[in-house]
Amino acid sequence: MTSLVVAALLAAGAAAQEPPAPDASDLLDALLAGLLGQQEEETPEALQARVAEVGGVPFRAAVPLNYLEPAGLASYLRQLVDAEYPPELADADARTLAAFGLLDPGTDLRAVRTKLLLENVVGFYDDRPGHRRLFAVSDTRSLTPTNRIVLVHELRHALQDQYADLHAALPKSVGDFDDRRIALMSVLEGDATLVMMRYLEGLFPLGGALGDAALPVPPIEGVPAVLRDQLARPYVDGLNLARALHERGGWAALREAWSKPPRSTEQVLHSDKLFAREEPREVVIPWSPAGGRVLAEGVLGELLAGTLLGGGGAATEGWGGDAYRTWDLNGATLLVWRAVWDTPQDEAEFRDALRARFEPSHGPGVQKGPFRAFTRTPWRLAVGGPPGTVLLVSSDAGAAFERAIAELGAR
Repeated sequence: MTSLVVAALLAAGAAAQEPPAPDASDLLDALLAGLLGQQEEETPEALQARVAEVGGVPFRAAVPLNYLEPAGLASYLRQLVDAEYPPELADADARTLAAFGLLDPGTDLRAVRTKLLLENVVGFYDDRPGHRRLFAVSDTRSLTPTNRIVLVHELRHALQDQYADLHAALPKSVGDFDDRRIALMSVLEGDATLVMMRYLEGLFPLGGALGDAALPVPPIEGVPAVLRDQLARPYVDGLNLARALHERGGWAALREAWSKPPRSTEQVLHSDKLFAREEPREVVIPWSPAGGRVLAEGVLGELLAGTLLGGGGAATEGWGGDAYRTWDLNGATLLVWRAVWDTPQDEAEFRDALRARFEPSHGPGVQKGPFRAFTRTPWRLAVGGPPGTVLLVSSDAGAAFERAIAELGAR
C-alpha cells in the first residue's frame, strides 16, 4: 500500500525516546504542549517553510493541507485499502507469510492492516496519482503538537514526491513485503524521520543532538512480528541509513537516494555495502509443481530473513540474494524459497539457524535427501538443498510437499 503512516507512537519515540501506547495521542499532545511552552502555533505555510529549511531541499510547489475528522479518516483509509490492497493480493500475501511461518494460517491480513492504520495514523500524505494530498487528522481542524510533528514528516514525503514519483518507483508486482519495497521505504521513511528529528531539535533543548539519538523499534501490542517489522523497521533502520547518507554527502545525497534507492535491505542495514555498490545476486527458482498456479513471488531479503529467525543476528549478515515463489494447488499452498550466501560458512550458519527456528514448533525433523524435513501437520517444512544454496520448502498438503522435496533434492 501507499506510504502514509507516521503514528503517534513513532513521533513519541523521536520526542521522548519512550513510545507510549498507540492510543495515547492525547497524552502525547499534553507532553509536547508542555515542552513547547508558549511558542506561537505554526501555520501550515510556516511549517512547510521550516521543512524546506531544516531538510535542505526546497519545495517546487506549495502543498495544501487538508483536514480529516476521525470518522472521515476511517472512510478514507477503507477506500484506500480497497484500491491498493484488494482481497486477492491480501490472500496471496497471507498464504505466503503463513507458509514461511511468519503469520498464523487464516489471518485476515486486510483487516489487521486496516486496524493498524486506523489506530495509528494522525497525519499522512497520499502519493497516488490523481490524489497527492496532505492530511492532518483533527476533529477541530487545527494543528495539535502531535499533528505538527507528524506533518513535518509527511511534508517531507510530499517534497520527495515532487522530485521522484514515489508511487511509480517500483513495479506494482513488487509487493509490500518484498525486500525491494522495504528498501525503498527505508530511504523515504528514514529521510523523513531525520528531518522530523532535526525539526524537533529546533523547538526545544533535549540535552543533546536528537538527530543522532537512537530510535527504538516501537512496540505494537498483539501484532505479528512480520507486520511490526514491515511497518516500523523502515523508520528505524532507515534513520540509520539517512544519517550515513547525510554524513557522506549532506541533504543532496539523500535527495539523490529518493530516485536511486538501495536495491536491498542488506544495503539499508549495512550502509558500507551500499557505498561499496555490493549488489544483491539474482536468484531464480528452477522448478515448479505440476498444475500449480503462481500466487506470489518476490524477495524476502536480509531484514525479513532476520524476522524469520525470530530476531535476526549474525546468522543473516552473509545474505547474498534470494527469491521465493508461492503456488496454489487446488486450494492448498506450496512455497519454495531459495537463498544464496556470501561464503560457505555464512550458508551453513544460516541453514543451522533456520533448522533451529523450526525445531521447537515442528519437532527434531528427519533427514530426507539434502533436506531436514519437519512433517508435523498442518504445515510441513523442509530446510536444506545442495551446497551453494539454502532451500526452504513449505506446504499444507502432504503429497505436494513430498513431491517437491523429492524433485528438488534430485536436481
